[in-house]
Amino acid sequence: MPQLTRHQIGATLLGALRGEGLGVRDLFEGRQEPVTWFFRCLAYDQSELDILESGALDILHAPSALVELSLDEVALAGAAIGAEGIAAYLADEPFDEESPREDPEFEQPGFGGPGFGPEGGADSREAEETDEPPLAFHADVMLGTLVLDVAPPALWLDERPADPDANERLARRLGIMAQEVGREADSVEVHIEGALDASEEGWADEAARVRPAGVSVHFSFDIPLREVDERELARVFEAGARAAAVSLEAIRRVFERVG
Repeated sequence: MPQLTRHQIGATLLGALRGEGLGVRDLFEGRQEPVTWFFRCLAYDQSELDILESGALDILHAPSALVELSLDEVALAGAAIGAEGIAAYLADEPFDEESPREDPEFEQPGFGGPGFGPEGGADSREAEETDEPPLAFHADVMLGTLVLDVAPPALWLDERPADPDANERLARRLGIMAQEVGREADSVEVHIEGALDASEEGWADEAARVRPAGVSVHFSFDIPLREVDERELARVFEAGARAAAVSLEAIRRVFERVG
């Protein structure tokens, strides 16, 4: 895919989010040494984001999705020039000053040397008989990863009571929602952080309760380097955008049901 750059890939991701009715803000890009480039943004339902940006509200109490795309720039360059292009940068054997090829009397392949015929040698004939490139990308090498963290607004968590039964219902419903939404994702996780509310007797009192202070549903989509092209990138980004859009509405329903 020589026509693609990391910035064009980021633009493709934004297009996929817009296609699912999501608006973005707080766009940021940077580099993590040595070779990782990342792009992240915060996605909201476009209609709610329009209300915020119109100035009608100072703070938008709505679910959001933190979207982060990480690219391996070495893999991106490899995808652009292909395995054969990478082979041009590599030696087929280590350099050795004592190599007989440095000897002017060394008989080169194809010129009557031992084991070589007049057609350019046995190695040349084998290379002509195969269509396989000298190198191939490993199936486990990733071009990059698309990560989504969907979370409710802080106000929804502040209003929740420190009730163990309610916390259990919330965790169970979030788990079911994450499994249903993340069918196309490579990994799905539910993260819940608890905060301990002190009772009247202090922190050590057994009556102290824990309430959820941080909740997020995590989706991860891998982008393999092998056979990647613009169509495959669009497919991954569309799947991620769908997961973000559906989970924003699903997490809203979860909090409405658990109270």
